[in-house]
Amino acid sequence: MAMSLTALERAYSPSSVAPDFMSVVLQYRALSDLMCTRHAATRIEYGQGADEYSILFEPTTQAASSMLVFIHGGYWQELSAQDSCFPAEGLLAHHIAYAAINYSLAPAANIFDMARQCCRALEALQAARPNCRIVIAGSSAGAHLAAMLLTFDWRAREGGQPPFAAALLISGIYDLRPLIPTYINTPLKLTLDSALALSPQLQPIVSPCPTVVCFGQQETDAFKQQSRDFAQRLISVGADVSLYEVPGRNHFDIVFDISQSATLIGADVLRLSGVPQ
Repeated sequence: MAMSLTALERAYSPSSVAPDFMSVVLQYRALSDLMCTRHAATRIEYGQGADEYSILFEPTTQAASSMLVFIHGGYWQELSAQDSCFPAEGLLAHHIAYAAINYSLAPAANIFDMARQCCRALEALQAARPNCRIVIAGSSAGAHLAAMLLTFDWRAREGGQPPFAAALLISGIYDLRPLIPTYINTPLKLTLDSALALSPQLQPIVSPCPTVVCFGQQETDAFKQQSRDFAQRLISVGADVSLYEVPGRNHFDIVFDISQSATLIGADVLRLSGVPQ
């Protein structure tokens, strides 16, 4: 039986099962601002637009051999790289560089524009630090954008390889069609054709890589199923995939685990980055 519009909108509203979500989102910026007072960062521009840059943090005691590149969420219409600096501190302690990508938001930009920006941001980061193994990571809409990078054909690049070696996808949405009738689509302006083209679940996986797909225990069933389905999609093309639910976490606070090595996600960040454990 098809869902009512009310039920569909609730299913794709992560805050409906995370009553403290605004306080968590406010922590993103507060902790990120604190991070920026403690550690110097480099701005890596990847285009001429004011939104087209990444914020890069690097360990000071030795050169990093790996870099986690994070793409923020916000349903493609909120947040920024400035809200996404907070995971850096825990990674720097393991000599992992950390970069937060900034990209243009809806309604000024469409989702395809955002995905192409993420491509250029990654290429700029790789060019700036060519000896780093790059792990792409994203949360929510950022996980979708990271997953889109797996559908792009990178063979025309010098060396013929994508600029990333592994992926961490947290609480993502990979089939955009359910969003079309909802209020979420008002700034996105998705049609059936564009939703199909922008759904990693429905597009060829051209550049598979070792991937972690995870989500919080306190998430809607729709978001959980999206992750399960995309993990199976990756497995079907031979990717090395780890899929799991994170106990006690919701759609918003799950990202704090990225830099905490004692957590499931934190341990996977070290593993994907090639850090001995």
